[in-house]
Amino acid sequence: MRESIGSIALYNFIIIYIIITFGFMAGMVSYNKAFKINSRVIGAIEKYEGWNTGSRMEADNALAILGYRRKNSSFSCGKRPGSEKATSLDTGSEYQYCIYYMGYDNNERYYKYGVTTYIYLDLPIVGNLSFPIHGKSNRIYKFTDSQNTPDRRK
Repeated sequence: MRESIGSIALYNFIIIYIIITFGFMAGMVSYNKAFKINSRVIGAIEKYEGWNTGSRMEADNALAILGYRRKNSSFSCGKRPGSEKATSLDTGSEYQYCIYYMGYDNNERYYKYGVTTYIYLDLPIVGNLSFPIHGKSNRIYKFTDSQNTPDRRK
């Protein structure tokens, strides 16, 4: 009765614990990478005040440096669930991320962008998994020229 648990059962517990621990660590590293990429793309959009050639080039350079996954033939962005006004933009990039333009209403003077990047886990038993990470930019204000604004001195 000294050994209430057998050595095979103990080895099984140790193996399961190691698999769960390394799976959790792989998920954390992948989440950190996707979040870092998401914030870099949003930073480029805010720096160039919209999705244009400058922000696309800076985002692609950041993705190349960080080693993000390239597009494959089955990747598509589609609609963003939960935001009806979001318009999916063509990134023109070779990397797998999506840019959404969140338009402004007539009485609002700003607009936002949404960026979706993905966590990729390639597990031997389960297979390839991907989870979206979505972030939004700060408000980017749209200014009008002085001829269209009312005269406030009166």
